Amino acid sequence: MNKLSIVAISLLSALATAQASAANDTTGFYVGGALNKVTLDGDDVTDSRSGTGLGAYGGYNFNEWFGLEANLFATGDLGDKDIDVSAGALSFTPKFTAQINDIFSAYAKVGIASMAIVLDGNGIDEDLTGFGWTYGVGVNAAVTEHLNIRVSYDVTTGKLDADDNYLGLKDIDTDIKQFAVGVHYQF
Repeated sequence: MNKLSIVAISLLSALATAQASAANDTTGFYVGGALNKVTLDGDDVTDSRSGTGLGAYGGYNFNEWFGLEANLFATGDLGDKDIDVSAGALSFTPKFTAQINDIFSAYAKVGIASMAIVLDGNGIDEDLTGFGWTYGVGVNAAVTEHLNIRVSYDVTTGKLDADDNYLGLKDIDTDIKQFAVGVHYQF
């Protein structure tokens, strides 16, 4: 995570100084993708695991301080040599943005999420699903009038139940934390 943090901060700084005259388009639709460092914390079967994930996000900014955003992400294998573990979530949030200057803005969001974890291996083939809450913060930097880079930290938390429940897995408290670097196009 330290390497990803250093790369993200360096990239934001370099692009901000190179494009100091770019004015950020702050209203309308936007769509983008992200590379995530994901940590999965949960009781019992889903003990703390981390790995890389990919995400897609998009939304609509009604004005320069308020918008709605959807975020979909999934991870690769977070498991060990005996069991494969993957996670994903789809969230919907209102997003509140504070413009720092023409290039930088900071935002916070909170909303609802649908979560899923898939366990496979050692005789286990289980899908855990449920609903929960998501919240996050981030910094956005305008590279050009329409192209933006952002660094964000999101937490999705909820209780998951097994779909087939032959293992007796019920009400598993789960947290999925993401540190992400994303790029999006503001229409």
